[in-house]
Amino acid sequence: MTPPLDRYTGRLADGHGWRAQSGHKILVLGRGALRIEYPRDWFVDITHDCVKLHDKKPPDDDCALGVSYHRWPATAAELTVAALVRGAMQGDEREFTTIDPVVEETRIDLSLAWSQGRFIDAGARRDACARLCIARKDGVQALISFDFWLSDLAGCGLLWKAFLTSLQLGEWVADPRAGPRLS
Repeated sequence: MTPPLDRYTGRLADGHGWRAQSGHKILVLGRGALRIEYPRDWFVDITHDCVKLHDKKPPDDDCALGVSYHRWPATAAELTVAALVRGAMQGDEREFTTIDPVVEETRIDLSLAWSQGRFIDAGARRDACARLCIARKDGVQALISFDFWLSDLAGCGLLWKAFLTSLQLGEWVADPRAGPRLS
């Protein structure tokens, strides 16, 4: 179970070691259980079950990224991330008109899978996309969702790639304010 989410907005220690690409910030959850970069001008919202990152202040946002993690027992490794993504997409409450095949990626120490579904947003009556990624490393499992308008597919596709490229799991730090600096 993921612990309650708190927001730290204080000053980082000198020489903290956190580094993001230009124009981006870093979101760190659970003392390094999950780390991901996002555009500097996005809005952060902490909900009961995840951190939501919005491109504009809601309700005027055009896309939203949801990020959460939990501990994953090694004994449950027979459930692949691809199988979990397939099941989640098929069980989604939105009525997807199409669900794309699952994309799998294996890094040296991390496995992830993701898929995309298209649907009609009931409120805006507009074509929308939902992407869902599950990633796993050393007992940590991340759930990342990304909702956006179909008309923004090209730009949001680039953002999605950047999010997944920056994703790190299980890079523990003793004190997030001090960062990953070497002692």
